[in-house]
Parts: sequence; C-alpha cells; structure tokens
Amino acid sequence: MKITCFISLLLCSFFACAQITSKQLLVNSGYAVDTNSLWTKADLERQKLYRFNPHQKVDIGYNKDAAVWCRFTIQNTDPSQSARTWLCFNNNHIDSLTLFDGGTTQTIGDRTAMKSPFIEALAFELNLQPGEEKVVWVRAKKETSFLDFSYSLENQIDLETKSSQKIALTSFFIGMVFLLLMINGILFLLTKNRLYIYYIGYSLLTVFYVAITTNFAKHVLFPQFRFFSEGRLYLGGLWYIALSIFLSHFLRLKENQPAKYRIVVGLNSINLMLILVTIVLLVFYKHFDFRYFFMLAYFMLLASIVTIFWAALVYLKIERTKAVYVLLAFLPQLIWSACLILKTFKVIPESLGGNWLLFISLYEVFLFGYVLSKNYIEIFLKNSALMEQVILEKESSLKTINEVQLRERRNIANIIHDKVGSKIAHIIHLFDMKNARLAKETIGELAEDIRDISHKILPKALDDGALFASLQSQITSLNAGLSDWKIELFGYDFPEKIEEPWIYDMYLIALEIISNAIKHGQPSLITIEFYQYTSYYHFQFIDDGLGFDVQQTSKGFGLENIEKRINYYKGNFEISSVKNEGTIIQVSIPVGKS
Repeated sequence: MKITCFISLLLCSFFACAQITSKQLLVNSGYAVDTNSLWTKADLERQKLYRFNPHQKVDIGYNKDAAVWCRFTIQNTDPSQSARTWLCFNNNHIDSLTLFDGGTTQTIGDRTAMKSPFIEALAFELNLQPGEEKVVWVRAKKETSFLDFSYSLENQIDLETKSSQKIALTSFFIGMVFLLLMINGILFLLTKNRLYIYYIGYSLLTVFYVAITTNFAKHVLFPQFRFFSEGRLYLGGLWYIALSIFLSHFLRLKENQPAKYRIVVGLNSINLMLILVTIVLLVFYKHFDFRYFFMLAYFMLLASIVTIFWAALVYLKIERTKAVYVLLAFLPQLIWSACLILKTFKVIPESLGGNWLLFISLYEVFLFGYVLSKNYIEIFLKNSALMEQVILEKESSLKTINEVQLRERRNIANIIHDKVGSKIAHIIHLFDMKNARLAKETIGELAEDIRDISHKILPKALDDGALFASLQSQITSLNAGLSDWKIELFGYDFPEKIEEPWIYDMYLIALEIISNAIKHGQPSLITIEFYQYTSYYHFQFIDDGLGFDVQQTSKGFGLENIEKRINYYKGNFEISSVKNEGTIIQVSIPVGKS
C-alpha cells in the first residue's frame, strides 16, 4: 500500500511538471465572452479581446448559455523547417470546443460525438510551414455550469506519454477496485453485514466518478455518449452521499452520536432532493438559472464532510482504531473537496489537480477494502477460537454432568442397598419365621424410608409451588446431621406457594450453594434469606467461612452452571467474597407469568 501511494505521488508530480512548449513557435492570444452565444465570425472582428498567455487560467465563473471565443496568432520562427504542434485545452469537460482554421472546422467535447486524440487534454493538431504565421479561432461552449480553462502548445510525444500513463493508471485503479468489490461481495454473502453493501455502492460510484473526471469514460469507454458534463455533477453528488452513508455506518453514528447522524441524514436528503429537482428542471426548463442550486449543493456537501470529520474526531474516545482509519482516509478528501469548493467561489485562485482525485480515491478505496477484509479475518479467527473453547467447555460440562450423575446414582444405590434392601431381606426372614406382626411394623418403616428418599431427591411439595417449605424441610434434615455447622432460612414477605417455572431449579441451586459452602468454605453459620418485591424475587446466601479472592479465582463449573440457569430466566447472579470474611451470593429473578 505504501509503495503504491509513493509511486502514485511520483506520477502525480511527473504529470504536473512535464509541460513543454516548443521554442520554435511564437503565440499571441486573446479571448472574448459571447454571453448569449449569438456571434458569427464576422462579429468577432468588432469585439475587444482580453489578452491571456499559455497556462494562464481563464475563469468566467458561473456560465449560462455563454460561449468564449479565443483568437490565436501562431508564428513559426524557423524559416527552413515546418512545425507541428498541438493546441491543448486543460479542461476535458467543456461541452463543445470548436476550432476554426481557415476553411477547416473541428469539434470535440463532452456534448459531441467526437473525442480528443489524447485523454490528457482537448487537443487540436496545427501544422505551420517554414516562417508561416497562422490565425485560428476556438469557440468554447459550456451550457450551464462553472467554466474555466487554460491552453498550451504541446508536442505529440509528450501528450502520448502522459496519456498512456493516465490510461494505465486509471485502468489499474478500476481493476483493483473491482477485485476489492468481488472480495467484499463474498464477505457480504458470508456475514450478511450491510456495511459491505455500503462499501460496494460507494466504491462503484467512486469508479464511475473517477472514470468521468479523468476523461477515461469519454476517451476509452463511451466516446459517443454526450452527457458526461451532467453525469459528472450528479455522480459527484451521489458519490459524496454514498461516502457519508458508508462512513456513518462505519463509525456507528446512529448508536454513538445520534445528533450528528441526524445532521448527516438531513444533509444527504437535501442533496438528493436537489439532484432530483435539477434533473427535472434540466429536462423541462433548460434555461433555468441553476446557480443557487449549485451553491446550496456545494454548501451541503461541505457541511456533510465537516460533520463526519468532526464525528471521527469525537469517535477517537470510543474506538480509536476505526476513528484513525477514517481520519487518515478522509483528510485528503476533505482538503481536495474544500479546495474545489473554495476555488469555485473564487476564495482561492487554484484547486488541486484532477490527478489528485485519482490518487485519493485509489488510496481511500484500498484502505477501507483492507480494513473491512482485515476485520472479517479477525472476527473469523476469534469465532474459530471461541468455537474451540465452546467445544472444550461442552466436553468438560458433559464429563462433569456424567460424574455428578454417577455420584448421585451411587448415593441412591447405597441408600436403597443399606436401608431398603436390608429391610426387605429382614421382612422376608420374618415371614419365614411366621412373625407377621413384626414384619408389618418393618414394612411401615420401609415405606417411611422410601418417602424419605423420594423427598431428598425432589420434594413432592415443589409440585404445589411450596419452594420455601420444601427447602425448610431439607435444611431441617441437614441440620440434624451437622454438629459444627448450622443453616438458617428466613423468608421476608415470601409467599408460601408461588407459580413460577424456575422453582425446581431454585431448589436445586440452593442445595448446591449450601453444599459448596460446606465443602469449600468451612463455615460455622450459613444464612439464607428469601425476599419478594413487586417486580422480582431476591435470594441471598451468606456464610462466614474462609472466603476467596473473586478476581483471581475462577467460578468453576458449579457456579458457572448456576449463573447460566439464572440467566436463562432473565435473572441476575452476583457473588462477592473476601478471604477469611466469608461469601455472599445474591440471586434476583423477575416476576413472571406462569
């Protein structure tokens, strides 16, 4: 990218400096403005001509149906050799440029079917015999727009060299842009991200605008087309609208800077309306004065550019990398556009040349194409790493779940074996001994054991919504088996029965938190508090155990699984702990409809 920009700057400097005028020729020139385009050749002899020299800019400002007549007196000072030169005009976007050389007439320009032999300039070939002095007239016509031009005498080799370089550079630019468009089109199909569509639309308009501005469209692609003057104006406006839309979404102005986003949208809407209105007027009212429309459109475009540049500066505080990309890409554009607008209103004498636009557009499209492709690659790599992590977590979760299931099954098997199995064997033995009374008593004890086992696995009262009572019963059983620890449960405005889908999960979560506290915290007291508020339920678990450093200790599978279950119910899970000061776990779940 750096090498490309460096070569481009060198070529730009070459284009600017390689202007050679033959010393064999002397030229004397003057011009007059025909405000209504009514003069004939006979009228020209009575007109006062204003003198101007080669490379001197003639600027008549806003032009409406006027023509500029230029008189050139060219003398071949060599008495022994004939001279061949090209009379060149630097403005490729004159509607029609007509040469009157004796009885010969030639016409070229945007509004004609004829093109210049060279892409670099509108040029006419002149041949002078040894010592000959020739007078030629040139009529420049641009119907409705700002008109300026300068002239020079050039030799054919220089013109062919510069034209070949310009065609090659423009073709390279268009080819590279279409390659980027193909890549970003594929990325859009993969990601469905609209930002790629905005980039594609903006880049296509960039290609069209550059092709017209550099005269590539007229000289190489569509020489018979006659409306490039209007196309250049309208495509320029649409190009800036597309650029501002792309940059607005690139900087996410709608979310981060809504006021500036509304300004940009408003300015773009006005510019789009101006384009539509002027097209209608151009078709039905060709003699309408478009001067103030042009001024308003230029002002709106400049305001949009400044707003986005301002937004990029503010965005430095939000996402520095993106803002720097926009500033690096948009600063040359801002300078070129400001110079063009200021020069149009004659605030400054000159603007940057047309080649600047080519290099700025090439640099800008390449930069954003690189940024979007780079962002996709980074996101793809991050997603790949995330998927690997998810797979590992799933494998770990499945392993842990299998271990938990195996442990619970082993516990249930031990309970059944120790209590149920031994008593069934004892009952059979009693029946064999003909002791029905004792066997009946043992069967009653067995039924009680089975109810106790069922209650430990999942209390029947939970089916009726008795979360608090079910947990209270389980805690009573736990406290009976503890000697050094105690568990307390309190309810504050907490209902006896609730109809919520999460009560089973909350029951198991409470038991898991108690188990974790006893296993890892070694507390003397565990306090559990249940609250009911208007819009949510709140559960608090406090222990006075060992505690831990929350920042340096991972939650582990148990707590992460609890948090995921709470998040599933749109709840909130918070844990705070200090070493040797215990742990507090808080759970909030919004009130829902069963």
